[in-house]
Parts: sequence; C-alpha cells; structure tokens
Amino acid sequence: MMHFTDITGLAGVLLAVVVLALRLPVVARLPFHHRAWLAGALLIALTIPFAALSGAEFVRGISGDLSITTLLLLGLALRGVPDRQHGLLVCVAGAAFVLYPFALGLGMFDSYRLGFGNLWFVAWLLLLVLAAWVWQYTLVVGGVSLAVLAWSVGWYESGNLWDYLLDPWLSIYALAVLAKRGISLRGKRSV
Repeated sequence: MMHFTDITGLAGVLLAVVVLALRLPVVARLPFHHRAWLAGALLIALTIPFAALSGAEFVRGISGDLSITTLLLLGLALRGVPDRQHGLLVCVAGAAFVLYPFALGLGMFDSYRLGFGNLWFVAWLLLLVLAAWVWQYTLVVGGVSLAVLAWSVGWYESGNLWDYLLDPWLSIYALAVLAKRGISLRGKRSV
C-alpha cells in the first residue's frame, strides 16, 4: 500500500516529466489538443509498472522528491506564467551556496542541521519572506511559505526544512539560469 508521501513524491515526478516534455520546442508548436493527448499518454506510460517499478517510481528513485519550490515553478511553467522568477532564483542560488558546500563537509558548520527545526533558521526565513513581501517578490513569498507549511504538516518523509525549500535539480537550474542571464547581460554591455 502506498503512503501519502509516496503519492505526492510520484505526483511531483509526473509533473516534472510532463512539464519538461511540453516545454520542448517541437512539442510547444503543436496544437493544444495534441499537447493534451501527449500529456495524458505520458502520464499513463509513466504509471504502468514494468517489472517491479513504474517509470515514475524509477525516476523518483534516481532524483528523490522534488522540493515544494520546484513544484511551484513547474506548476507555473505548466500554466505558461511569464518569467518572473529572478528573485526566487537568486534566493535559491544563495541558499544552495549556504547549504551544499557546508553539508558536504566544507568546514565544521553543517548547514543541513538547521533544517531540523532550528528557531533561528525559521526566524531568518520569516525575515526573508517579509523583505520579499515588501519588495513584491511574490514567488519568494509563495515558495518559502508553501515550503514551511508543507514542512510543518510533514508532507514529505523528510523532517528537514531544507528538503522542502530546495533540491539539487532546482539549485542547478537556478545557477544555470542566473549564469546565462549574467553572460547575456555582459555581452550586451560590451557591444
């Protein structure tokens, strides 16, 4: 019997695969009803078990559960919301630089431990959300608020708030998009 956390983790993987497939340039040019059929066929194909695992379970086994922030961005991409994610991507990139090097052993400080309910970490997130709200970065407010809400009700198997806020895939995406924007801005300035 599947647990609630398994269902939500698999749903996140299904959402990611469908959004990535629909965002392919060749697929994006198709009429809406063809894209809808393709999305339905992908969902069915990924849930059919082959041997012991379905395609979605296999991908989840490799990638792990996607963070709430990733799911928020995937949902916005599915709806075709215009690109207003710069503030959120800057926060994700900054958090990735704080989390991953220290969690992987750089120095004596383990930033991952903060996610197990450290009061100062939660207070810092509250200050971040308040500042983002004042500066009207609604995606930062929404992403952090949804992640903290999901963490407080135990949405995933993990009890660490970092796992709700970001994941390696989101961190790589944020760093790549920000690097691409930086390179394009630098190119425009030199012309």
